Amino acid sequence: MEHKPDQLYDELMNKEYPANIRINSATVVIDAQAFLIVQFDMVKRHKGDLKRCAAWQRLKEFREAVKKL
Repeated sequence: MEHKPDQLYDELMNKEYPANIRINSATVVIDAQAFLIVQFDMVKRHKGDLKRCAAWQRLKEFREAVKKL
């Protein structure tokens, strides 16, 4: 099931995360809260299909990465 931005926001925000979360082979998140704030802001500002929004893709990668912790 595909999440909507507000659902993903509720799931991910205001939680404790470790430093250095690898979300893909080229990206390591060192400050999860700052990362999430910026990515959700970019999603909010995106006009058009979320599938074409890089921030939305990074949020989904982050979600998958933290599931494995």
